[in-house]
Amino acid sequence: MQRHHVLRNRECAYVRAPMLCAMCSRFRLLRLLLIGECVLAFSATAEAKTTKLPAVRTTPTGNFITLESFTTSGKTADAEVKVCTSAHTPKDTAVDPYFFTLRLNNKATVAIMPVAAKSPSLRLTPLGADKCLEGWISFAVPATAKPAQLVYTYGAPISWNVS
Repeated sequence: MQRHHVLRNRECAYVRAPMLCAMCSRFRLLRLLLIGECVLAFSATAEAKTTKLPAVRTTPTGNFITLESFTTSGKTADAEVKVCTSAHTPKDTAVDPYFFTLRLNNKATVAIMPVAAKSPSLRLTPLGADKCLEGWISFAVPATAKPAQLVYTYGAPISWNVS
């Protein structure tokens, strides 16, 4: 969609164009102010969408993980997660919070903090068939980055967009 204007006897146009972002390697929709062939100004709108919460994912072993809540405050990001097993869960199944990591917008990955900032914290806990466990996990986020995805890795990674 283009809108044309006259600016000091020159034709200008606002143009929306998909461009590859050099910072995050994602396609973004750029709004360009063009006068002739010169770009005067632009603004970007990210196409990646934040996951609507609560959001359930199924693990490769058939269990279910729900991201209930995700908050950031200062240098900490907190996720409230609920892990539920299925009827076919092996007897030795346990919830392990260290399978969660936080991917940042600069592509770095952060491990969970040993103690969650909120309670109850999610702890290493054996979990039988058809049972659920809910708790918080926390991540220290550097001042120069922002959370992008919560990732659970046991087999194939599972992720939630949180940016």
